[in-house]
Amino acid sequence: MTDIIINENQSIVTFNNVPASYENSFICGVLEQTANANINIDMIAQSPATSDKISFGFTFADDDMPKLLTIINAFDGGKSLAPLVNCGNVKITVKSRDMIENSGFAAKLFGVLKKIDCLPLLVTTGIDEISVLVHESDRMDLERELTDVF
Repeated sequence: MTDIIINENQSIVTFNNVPASYENSFICGVLEQTANANINIDMIAQSPATSDKISFGFTFADDDMPKLLTIINAFDGGKSLAPLVNCGNVKITVKSRDMIENSGFAAKLFGVLKKIDCLPLLVTTGIDEISVLVHESDRMDLERELTDVF
């Protein structure tokens, strides 16, 4: 059995050119401050380090945007690591126990994204799920196609 789970009103924030070092307290600081502000972070992504810089981002509820912006501004005024912020998105999760033992789920999901010309903002995976963050405008087509495929 495959479940398709929809979470609306999702925001994403992405920081580029973050120093790839634990000596840098930026990532830990942002995550600690979001926890202190009771902001529930959902999807987290970090690019592989190809130099001394990485990209780092996460999703959270649109309603928490004012709190997040306050936190970001507290870190060096948001000048050197100015974030890219996008709100009003939808997280769609395809979840199946079959993903644990079978291959092809990612290929099917990306095939659907290609078919409807939907470029995801973020993709994360777990042992039995794949989640994609997409623009609200892609939601209906993506949900319909995923339901047909899965």
